[in-house]
Amino acid sequence: MVIYVILIIALRILGKREVGELSLFDLVILLIIADIASIGIDNPEFAIGSYFCVGCLVLFQRIISIILIRYAKLRSIMDGTSRIIVLDGKLHIKNMKKERYTIDDLISQMRLEHIMDIDEIKLAILETNGILSVFRYSQFDTIKLPIITSGIIQEEALIVFGITKEEFINLLNRMGINYKKVLYCSISMEYLCFYFSSKKDKELMNHKVSWKELM
Repeated sequence: MVIYVILIIALRILGKREVGELSLFDLVILLIIADIASIGIDNPEFAIGSYFCVGCLVLFQRIISIILIRYAKLRSIMDGTSRIIVLDGKLHIKNMKKERYTIDDLISQMRLEHIMDIDEIKLAILETNGILSVFRYSQFDTIKLPIITSGIIQEEALIVFGITKEEFINLLNRMGINYKKVLYCSISMEYLCFYFSSKKDKELMNHKVSWKELM
């Protein structure tokens, strides 16, 4: 009973995520916690030691989570990055090979989304947790993608819009924007939308800039 209560508390501390949304790091921590907890259940003499180890693991996970929130590059190394699998009804075979994502995996996900053919898909992105996010032609007329997240430029989004990283940085420099201070920026064929993370730039929250203004 005690170990059950401790596990419930540990899971609450780890955060509100469904099993399918766990990162690889979180999943490893949970598996280790489950293994240690089983030792305490099967061997009562080791119960206190197992409680202590579970507490240490939970504390370790919280510390790592805080570090990952602060350092986006480290987060991308630990959790990986999302990749475009389908764009405008065309497969991105290169990305599928990188993620070892088969056509059978894609077809299975399409069935779950009630999609009969790839040409119905405007955009499909394989998320870091293995879930495929699908956007249909019938529901979305234009593509909008995050191009900066936590101060890191998403080069795959640049490829979709036919812009090089150097061109994009030059564009930001003309606007007087340091991309490392941008919490989030989305790109579409009409505009760029910025969210700034620093207090100094707080007045520019949800600041939109149309392409016409930049040309």
